[in-house]
Amino acid sequence: MNSKVLFTLCFLVVAASAIPQPIVPGWTNPWIPQWQPCTTVGSACSDCTTKSICTPIGGITKACSDPTLPYCNLGECSATPTAGCASGPQAPAVIA
Repeated sequence: MNSKVLFTLCFLVVAASAIPQPIVPGWTNPWIPQWQPCTTVGSACSDCTTKSICTPIGGITKACSDPTLPYCNLGECSATPTAGCASGPQAPAVIA
């Protein structure tokens, strides 16, 4: 009986410590999409190189990382920049 309780407590400690925690406060993992609230369903550009995809349960922000489609134009990654982004690819905005 005591060994089962001890084993269970050890297992819980190991399981809780296996959950990854951010190394730097405020840092987010760039490979895990960040969910955000949305008001309408569809795609929209967040900035020149990032698009927001909204669904009925929330939305994610996705960088246009394909070198052949580096711009966000009308909610889609595109080879053609919008008029405001025609000077070249901009650094993606930091999402807090």
